[in-house]
Amino acid sequence: MAHRYPQYLKRALRRVLAFAVSLGLGASSAACGQASVMAEAPDGPTITIGVSLDEPGVGLRHDGQYSGLDITVARYVAQVLGYARKQVNFMQVWPANADSMLSSGKAQMLVTSLPMDGTKREGVQSSKPYLLAQQDLLIRRDGRASITGLSDLKGKVVCSAAGSGAAANLKKAITGVLLRERDSYPQCVTALLIGEADAVSADDAVLSGLASAMGSDYLTLVGESLGLAVHAVQVPAGENELIRKIDDALAMMRKDGSLARALDALRDSTGYAQGSLPASAG
Repeated sequence: MAHRYPQYLKRALRRVLAFAVSLGLGASSAACGQASVMAEAPDGPTITIGVSLDEPGVGLRHDGQYSGLDITVARYVAQVLGYARKQVNFMQVWPANADSMLSSGKAQMLVTSLPMDGTKREGVQSSKPYLLAQQDLLIRRDGRASITGLSDLKGKVVCSAAGSGAAANLKKAITGVLLRERDSYPQCVTALLIGEADAVSADDAVLSGLASAMGSDYLTLVGESLGLAVHAVQVPAGENELIRKIDDALAMMRKDGSLARALDALRDSTGYAQGSLPASAG
């Protein structure tokens, strides 16, 4: 039997479909090729950096252009390390495949969020953070009355990205919550809009971007923190000198105001206002 969705939900589904198409996402997106194509042939060595490319305001590829806080940080750090813009190659990363991208050598660096549950990751070494976000919940506006905080999640289905650590935090915080994991956050948004999930849990920077992309009439954040969500630069373990240089680059980015301007751009593009720069990036 065909589903009959209300008109506002049909409009929201058209938005999420258009968003997915614009990103080149599909049901098998996680299995597709991930490397981007550089506009110009680089002179000299290149670096491949793993970033999220389906998170508006944080990390996004749209019409061949890269944008977002993580992208800005990645480019700044790469430049300090001696790479020109055309020597930087971005590759899509999902929480579930982040570690394998480093261990396999597909990416030499990741610029994205750490697992929210603090999972100890073998073979990965992280810089000092460049953003302190919070784990939150994204819901449909028509569900606002039924989910106003953690106490309302019992018996509700919450979707999160596999490997993000969001599900583990929810399991510890709420008894009886029903957890579902997908490869990506846009897939969770689709599940939310069609009623297969009651909420999506991720860091509030990511959720703000997803809500903004869909339109403020459809989705909203609950605004209750489930814990810290840290964004940092990650490299293979043992690269102590590289981490030192990255931390120095982040300190420079903070000192010259570039990091604050990147966070301002995130707020301007998504309405995000909850996060903060760490007390010290160096």
